[in-house]
Amino acid sequence: MIYIDVTDLILWVRRKSTVTGIQRVHINYAVNALDHGAQCLMFYGRECRDVALVSNEFVRFMGDVLSSRVKMDKRKFFEMCPNARLFPWPDYSQKYAHRPVKYWLHTVGGHLRFHTQRWLFERPAQSPDFKPGDALLSIGRDWTMEGYVANIQRLKDRYGIRPQLFLHDMIPIPGEKQAGTAKRFLTFVTDAFKTFDRFFTSSDYNRGEIIKYMHEFVGYEKPVVKLGFGQNINAMGLAPTALPDGLEPGRYLLCVGRVAASKNQIRLMKAWHKLVQAGADGGVKLVLLGELSGSYREFHDYLKDAKALDGKLILLEKASDQLLNTLYQNCLFTVFPSTIEGYGLPAAESVAYGKFCLASNATSIPEAAGIYADYFDPYDEAEMQAKLSHYLSDRAALQAREALIKTANIRTWAEASSELIERASLPVGAS
Repeated sequence: MIYIDVTDLILWVRRKSTVTGIQRVHINYAVNALDHGAQCLMFYGRECRDVALVSNEFVRFMGDVLSSRVKMDKRKFFEMCPNARLFPWPDYSQKYAHRPVKYWLHTVGGHLRFHTQRWLFERPAQSPDFKPGDALLSIGRDWTMEGYVANIQRLKDRYGIRPQLFLHDMIPIPGEKQAGTAKRFLTFVTDAFKTFDRFFTSSDYNRGEIIKYMHEFVGYEKPVVKLGFGQNINAMGLAPTALPDGLEPGRYLLCVGRVAASKNQIRLMKAWHKLVQAGADGGVKLVLLGELSGSYREFHDYLKDAKALDGKLILLEKASDQLLNTLYQNCLFTVFPSTIEGYGLPAAESVAYGKFCLASNATSIPEAAGIYADYFDPYDEAEMQAKLSHYLSDRAALQAREALIKTANIRTWAEASSELIERASLPVGAS
């Protein structure tokens, strides 16, 4: 039997009905794996010590919510999975390591909430019938849950299961000296290297990084398997929604991704600003679709001062998959300027929509879009500006790129999930 942990998805959908890259990958793997007989489960309780099966119907409902096929219904959500109300056991030891008063106050408050919710909402749930050799796949942001790896080790020791982890990237590691998420991720990865039997990832770039850190942190290597993602988003096929005010079909460029320093929208914005000032934008607008990081001060400041961009740059912080589907369908082409990625899903999705992508040549991004994109150095604003200008002014060049994309073999999430289940079913030594 193959089990897929959907704890992170449950915690996410409980709060939000739009997705980032990891949640999109997680829900697509989970929903499509059900067709191969996989079962989904969730962890809850102190240090994730409690584990329960969740129904296929509930997993598909989460998929429908995240793909905009149905609206979120909290009552139905908690009726289908009552224990989804339970928060994980809170840990503030890293966040407030040097602030003992705050640590004590938050710890007491967090534990009171934890026990109160458990007393009010916990319901009996069916436990998995683990057998030796069963595979347990962890695909989400499991480093955010206190005690996660230790509990996986307990299950491994008790039942003889084969835990396997999908590592999306190692990006936080260089920032491990920072407080918060980076330190937590470092601890998680170091422990995971010891506990999990097999690792999956989405690019050769990631695979090299993972193996490098395995040797650095634990001194040995375990199997790391590269698997390709699907390129289709679940909202494909839905009736298109209206474009946001001010946008017309074929009259805007689309940049998808969280607006943050590593995503490099600041250089894209500066290059775009110069094109606008030179009158070389061709009457086209630039749409940035993604949640804006509050710490991205350079972006905030530049956008505030760049008056020439008024009406020429549109920031959409929240969008349903249905709107994302519409934006992809109607854009002129897409731009993806990120400086570091574990994969580069927006570049791959652009190809699936038949849209040319002008992308960064950094890290794994060329693996995501291959020959169907054109590339630039993400640190070179002049090159970025020149290539934007080229494809805006030379429509024959753009049409040639679009013709090439029509020859692409688009990989579906059903195909990607089938491969994941097949590889996870193999004995570890067969990797």
